[in-house]
Amino acid sequence: MSTVLRPRYRRFTLLGVAAALLLAGCGSGPSQAGAAAIVGDTVIPLNLVQDRLADYLDRRPEGGQVAGEGGAAPQAKLDKTARDILTFKIQHELTLRAAEREDVSVSEDTLSQLLEQAGGAQQLSEGTFFDADTFRNERARDQLLQVEIGRKYADKLAVTFDYFYANDTQDAIDKAKQIARDPAKMDQFVREAKQKDSQAGETDAKVSSAESPQLATTLLFGVPANTVIAFPPSPEQGNWIVAHVKERSTTAKPSADGGSQELTPDVLAGIGLRMLQPLSDELKIRVNPRYGVWDNSAMGLAPSEGEKAGFQIAVQQPKS
Repeated sequence: MSTVLRPRYRRFTLLGVAAALLLAGCGSGPSQAGAAAIVGDTVIPLNLVQDRLADYLDRRPEGGQVAGEGGAAPQAKLDKTARDILTFKIQHELTLRAAEREDVSVSEDTLSQLLEQAGGAQQLSEGTFFDADTFRNERARDQLLQVEIGRKYADKLAVTFDYFYANDTQDAIDKAKQIARDPAKMDQFVREAKQKDSQAGETDAKVSSAESPQLATTLLFGVPANTVIAFPPSPEQGNWIVAHVKERSTTAKPSADGGSQELTPDVLAGIGLRMLQPLSDELKIRVNPRYGVWDNSAMGLAPSEGEKAGFQIAVQQPKS
């Protein structure tokens, strides 16, 4: 980091220019003028992303070292920060709608108490693109609402699916597309995978969120029946799994031991975030291309279609 001190007005000017460059070229975005994204009938304005980015950069240590950290190009760092800002804003809109539908809430007293125990919103927001107010009313509140949604469904989700492990990402996507056109191909791909490894595929597998809470945070539990998906089952695994989800239930019989009460807040929040996926499909999220594309696999923004964390496609119905 450079030790040369620059005049504050110069740094602000440079950061303002960088933010303006980041937001240029948005004319091909959603139909409403000035939209960074549209969630249902809610417009997230371009100036909201711009203001939060500029505020974040201005609160950085002298020199604005967002640009160039870790060898990353300045524009690439700004692009990622802007995508993160918009990701959380889209998640916020989805969380509020889902909480209303699910009739879950978090009291002001609970929110204040938990924030105070963790050090306070001001301290927790340091180094983030949230200020103290937005950290409290968006980031923290959203996480607590997602925990409550996750707790509601932690032992009520179940899916029935066929699956196999693919050779690589492109192989997974290619085969997922083939299965969507002709579901009978799944049996063939499962057989081929099991010839290499008996544990590399199965038909009519059943799993519940109570049995595998971590898996319930993934794409497998977020898509409707008759959907083919391809995704890495965990960040640690480089290989992708291809699955045809045949049935999905949100009313599975709860576990007798009440296991969901023992789940960590992070896992519950992960399940809660995954439960926003059907709502995101329903609302047809539209993102200004300047910021990338919405990726249901990660429930966030990806820079492009080819950089999504997973793939999903509906099974094509035969023509009558």
